Amino acid sequence: MYIVSLFRAVVFVKRFFKTQGEFNSRFVDEFIEPLCRKYDTRPGTEVLHKIKKYYCIGVPVVCAGFARIYGRELTPEERENATMGGIITPLIDDFTDKNQLSPGQLNTLLSFSAQADPPTLEEAIVNAILVKLYERVSSREGTVDAFMRTLLAQRESARQTRKGLPQSDLLKITMDKGAWSLILYHYLIKEVPNRQTIGMIYQMGGVLQIAQDIFDVYKDFHEGVNTLANTCGDYSEFEKFYLDECRKFCALARALPYRKSDLEFFIVFAANSMARGIVALRKLQKLQRKMGGGVLPFPEIERRKLICDMEKPVNFLKMNWYGYLILGKKARAEIVPGEQI
Repeated sequence: MYIVSLFRAVVFVKRFFKTQGEFNSRFVDEFIEPLCRKYDTRPGTEVLHKIKKYYCIGVPVVCAGFARIYGRELTPEERENATMGGIITPLIDDFTDKNQLSPGQLNTLLSFSAQADPPTLEEAIVNAILVKLYERVSSREGTVDAFMRTLLAQRESARQTRKGLPQSDLLKITMDKGAWSLILYHYLIKEVPNRQTIGMIYQMGGVLQIAQDIFDVYKDFHEGVNTLANTCGDYSEFEKFYLDECRKFCALARALPYRKSDLEFFIVFAANSMARGIVALRKLQKLQRKMGGGVLPFPEIERRKLICDMEKPVNFLKMNWYGYLILGKKARAEIVPGEQI
């Protein structure tokens, strides 16, 4: 049964990536070109590459996964909404991470109100998209609330540069950062998430952020960012914790009041993304044992030894197997849906 569900999920993702890539090549340029002409400039090559090849694929595929919960595919308007969400995500990250704007400027820009003449192209793009999304979403109140919580989580993540931050604080910051952006993405489709669904997405987003941090141990350490992954003294115990968190997501998703076959498809779809984290953790476990245990001495380790290449067929196969392990048992913890928020 799992093999069939996995095959369907893999085919779905591959087809979606192809369709979305073709859509991006047209839509992104058409949307930003009038503003580029007005400001007589263009986004940087690196930023534009990230927008088209990463964010405008990743955000729409997440939204497509959410639509499958309700037994359907994205509508054309929802695809546009999700793609616009992909366009602004790295731009807003830059505004908050690189302190390009003062708090007052940021509040004005992100108010969902049309600004007469934003000073830069990037601000004009963000403002135009927020105004358009505000006109389209099914719940303006919910969208604005999720958006503001996403920004708050982004600001709170600045605390990760402090030494000695308690692990409980690191966990809360990590979960919030990953969770609220995914909750916001759900508001880009027509169904308004109820509290139970928001609780499930919170867990999903938090786990996926933990997974991303596992892959980014080298980068985060050298940028002075402390995470659960790069401050870990025992990756074997970390894997047990991570697997439990993945299974909590599965339990929350299965409890939703929607058709079982649609939920199982969504769970397999999400669990295999989470399984990437276990592939990377197993590599870190091996390195940790080799170096005598304890927190890894990152300054002494070459980058290539910390990189987990998911393009390798063997890692893809491992991911599928670990996805099965995630789905294989019920979560050991009792959870009240939505309690995390």
